[in-house]
Amino acid sequence: MQWTEFTAKSGFKPPRSDVFEANQSDLAAWESLPECFSPGFFDRYAGKLEVPVPFSAEISDLNARVAAEPALRIYANLITAAAFDRGERLADWPSPEPLLPRRQCGLFQLLLAMSALPRIAASYRRLGLPPEYVNGPARWIGGTIAIYAAAHNGNPGHDLRQIHWLKNYMDNRLFRVGRFEFLVHPAPEWLPAIYRSRRNGRTIALCRDGWRLTPDGFQAGSPEQAGAADENPETELTIAVLEESGGRIRGIPINPATGRAELNRREELDLDEYHPVLSAHELVPSMHIPGGGGMTLELARESLNQAVEFFRRYFHKELRGICCSSWILSPDWLTELPDSNLARFMREVYLTPLPETKRAGLFFVYGRDDGDLSRYPADNSLRRAFRRLIDAGRPLRTGGMFILTADLPRFGTGTYRAGEHELKN
Repeated sequence: MQWTEFTAKSGFKPPRSDVFEANQSDLAAWESLPECFSPGFFDRYAGKLEVPVPFSAEISDLNARVAAEPALRIYANLITAAAFDRGERLADWPSPEPLLPRRQCGLFQLLLAMSALPRIAASYRRLGLPPEYVNGPARWIGGTIAIYAAAHNGNPGHDLRQIHWLKNYMDNRLFRVGRFEFLVHPAPEWLPAIYRSRRNGRTIALCRDGWRLTPDGFQAGSPEQAGAADENPETELTIAVLEESGGRIRGIPINPATGRAELNRREELDLDEYHPVLSAHELVPSMHIPGGGGMTLELARESLNQAVEFFRRYFHKELRGICCSSWILSPDWLTELPDSNLARFMREVYLTPLPETKRAGLFFVYGRDDGDLSRYPADNSLRRAFRRLIDAGRPLRTGGMFILTADLPRFGTGTYRAGEHELKN
């Protein structure tokens, strides 16, 4: 097949044309049938998705269509090369609707996502992980089916905007341990400066030097960021100062219960008593929350404790902290959904401020984040909470958190909430 024939059949206009132009002369190399479209592949992994698969009978017809159409095979191989070999994000790549019935487009993309599982299994074996850890990535893929269905009239599938995430598993950077996933990296820049008392275990977070803070105590985004809270030039910002002198450190404290900087206060800590908890290059994995519900405090506690043992056993690392930045940690859920698992979890961790993120969380709840938000459905408690924020003109926020592993034995007791940030006895 020639390049011109492929583009005519698929209607595909590459977002990065230079990458594909380099392969024009050898499209035949892209025509091989990916393993995921071979008989038996889907059945081999379907149970690991841990979701109902009433569409399984449709897979054989899809496989036959892909086997008969070179353009589909080419597109499938281009997708996996971009996502899994180069780690590209495919948000602007189209579904293959010119080549397949609309319902089968989602299944085509789902099988491509599932094609990562043998590669992840091989990568995990090289690391010495037990085989059951491969079930975590499969469960994540299973969770993406509902996200796709929410935006595609209930049709099953996988959105190409998410497929790049699987490369983190392949690269041994991401692991599901219990309810949560953990991404391996040093302490991220959005974490505050964290200090802990040697005397009584009190933990306090101070805004980092140079943080730009909005009047309501959140971090301001950079002026270039779309949807940043400080895009309005009339917004007055506070620039945080973290200064150390004479054996003491002074800065703007963060209220752990609200995740906001307390702009009218300055906290001064004696460094003979308080010590910094995390170094800049220390391993502080970020926790990610796959779909699927059931985020009870019991499962959360179990996952966090298992993660400490996981990194100790397989990485020979002692974790001192775990962090997370997510729309799931929006401070609004504390008031909009006070009895939810989300709010219960947030009351057990130290919340920190992040910049406003345009349309945060919509994709994961609705499967899309475009169009007129007033037309988005409000047919469950979480969607009704989104609707209340949207109708009130309030920003959709992400939130940040950390929890120190020394405090995990007290998880479930409101460790960071007791009077004036003191630990409970």
